[in-house]
Amino acid sequence: MSAWLRALPTSVRLAAMTSLAFLLLMVLVGAVVYREFRASLRDTIDQGLVDVAVVQARAVEGAASGTGLDGDLLSDLEPDPDSGLTPSDLEAQILARDGTVLHATPGLEGMEGLVAGGRLVRVAAGVPVFGDADVNGEPLRFVGTAVADGSGRIVAVTTPITALADAERLLLAVFGPVALAGSAFAGVAGAWISRRGLAPLVRMAAEADGIGAYDLSQRLPVPARRDEIRRLGSTLNRMLERLEAAVQRERDFTSEASHELRTPLGILRAEVELVRAAAGEPVAREGLDSALEEIDRLTAVVDDLLLLARADAAAVLDRRQVVDLGALASAAVQRFGTVATARRVTLTASGTATISGDAPAIERALANLLDNALRHTPAGGAVSILAEPGTRGAILIVRDTGPGAEAQTLATLFDRYTRAASRPGSAGLGLSIVAAVAASHGGGVRARNLPEGGLEITVELGGGDSASG
Repeated sequence: MSAWLRALPTSVRLAAMTSLAFLLLMVLVGAVVYREFRASLRDTIDQGLVDVAVVQARAVEGAASGTGLDGDLLSDLEPDPDSGLTPSDLEAQILARDGTVLHATPGLEGMEGLVAGGRLVRVAAGVPVFGDADVNGEPLRFVGTAVADGSGRIVAVTTPITALADAERLLLAVFGPVALAGSAFAGVAGAWISRRGLAPLVRMAAEADGIGAYDLSQRLPVPARRDEIRRLGSTLNRMLERLEAAVQRERDFTSEASHELRTPLGILRAEVELVRAAAGEPVAREGLDSALEEIDRLTAVVDDLLLLARADAAAVLDRRQVVDLGALASAAVQRFGTVATARRVTLTASGTATISGDAPAIERALANLLDNALRHTPAGGAVSILAEPGTRGAILIVRDTGPGAEAQTLATLFDRYTRAASRPGSAGLGLSIVAAVAASHGGGVRARNLPEGGLEITVELGGGDSASG
């Protein structure tokens, strides 16, 4: 099976195979019908021709070639109403043992012997032979029989079969379109049957497509009838149950570990700060400052894991309130202003919109976006934040002038623990948190490479009514 045929939908391939199978069946049936029809049309004519040939063979028995006896072929033939043969339509030849024409009636003068090849052997054995010939564009049926005088001569008698040929052509002309129409109907019927049969699979595929990687609570619809599709659906549902249990264990572990780590990290930070306050040596204070930075980094990772665990449990929006996205963007610019200045990157914010949502979660998502953008924007570049109303809430757009991302990684940029090769260090957890926050607010997130260079990330946030300022 060729690659293009394998690429077609299953219903189309089933329809094509049904149509082809029906066409092959019709060709086989047509060949058998045509053969039997053709044979039945010739049986009556063949019998009449044999009778005439036998009479003519007896008439020339013992006569030498070229005598009047063999020259009067068919002259004494009487009409035979049973055979349907008319004497005026008959023609005859007398052939030598090797098939050479010794004598012929006017209609066959100048023609080669009708009996030739293997038929000569069968005639010599005393078996009449039959065949079709074409003389001056007219189809003829002939029979050849041996003259029983030991001379080896053969008498061949012919009659036109134009009516038979027309009937055969008519049969082909009718059967051919009927076979093609039947094949087309079989293809349509096959497509309809296959679509009906595969409909449960289509529904299962649609349901499976809607099952998220972190929400495995849904199950595939299973048909009531006990067949292979029901068995497949039940098997997939059992697999989803096992996956849901495994993912739930992972969520529970992440949430519990994050909660357990927050307290010792807080205590550790407090103790390091006490030691730092008492330290007199500059080198010791620098080391403790570095330790505090690492503790803050660990705390941020723990907070990210906890936020993701809460997002998986649909518990992000536990503090719903009116959120001014323009104010959040301006505050983020001030917060990251020192980092942007140190990296010689221009950081700006514009626009405003309000939604009903979780302000700390949105603020954390925006911080992750800015951190990602600033880390990948070269010196002299720019990072901008735009807040504006959306069709269902509000939109936050963050653009940078960095290297962008590979086209093949754009679709997976917000997956957890995914990193883009052109943006090392990115999209480990930060961008997955952005996606989780957007999803918890009934929105989504997408990324694209800008034509002029750089990456644009758009965060859609649903919620209450939005308004521009």
